[in-house]
Amino acid sequence: MTLAETPSSTVHRVHPGGFFWNVERAERAAHLVRFAAQTDKLAVVANTAREAVDYAERLTLSGVPVLTAVDVSSPSALSAYHDDSTNVLVTTHEVLLAHGPTTAPMTVHLRSALSVRDYTKRLDAVQSPVHLSFVIPEDQKRAASLLSHFGNDHGHGEPNAVPLGDVIDLTDGNEIAMVSHARRRFPLGR
Repeated sequence: MTLAETPSSTVHRVHPGGFFWNVERAERAAHLVRFAAQTDKLAVVANTAREAVDYAERLTLSGVPVLTAVDVSSPSALSAYHDDSTNVLVTTHEVLLAHGPTTAPMTVHLRSALSVRDYTKRLDAVQSPVHLSFVIPEDQKRAASLLSHFGNDHGHGEPNAVPLGDVIDLTDGNEIAMVSHARRRFPLGR
C-alpha cells in the first residue's frame, strides 16, 4: 500500500512547505516507519526528550536505523546525522534550537508546536522542503490557533488540501519551507 492509497490521506497545507495532519496518537509510529522508507533522510522533532527516546525505540524495533539527539549539551549527534548512513534523526525542539540549523528532505513534528514563534524557530532550525506536523486529538485547539495565524499564507493560491503522496513527492524539491510573515508586529503603548 502506498501513502497515496492510505485511508484519510489528506493533509492540510498551512503555508508553503508546511502541513498539518490530524492523526490518532497511536498511528504516528506506523506513519514514521513509512516516511523513513520513502525518504532519504528524515528528521523527527519531539516536544520532550522522553517522547524522542520513546519514538526512537519504536522505530528501531521496526528495523529503522535511528540516531537520537536529546542532550542539549552535545552538538555531535546532529553532525553525526549528516555524516552517518542513519536515515532518521529523532530529536527535541531544544536540541535543534541549541545546535541547528540542520537539513533534511522531510521533517515530521510529533506534536504541534506550542506557539507560532516556536513553530517558525523549528522551520529555521531544520531547513526542509516539507514540515509535516501530526495533530493528535488533544492538540487540536493548539493547531487551530496556529492555523488562524497561517490562514492566509498559501503561497501562490494553491489548494488547502493535498494528497499525502504529493507531500512525499515534494521531498525531492530544493525550496525550503517557510512562512511569509514570521515576524509579528505589535503596537507600542503610549
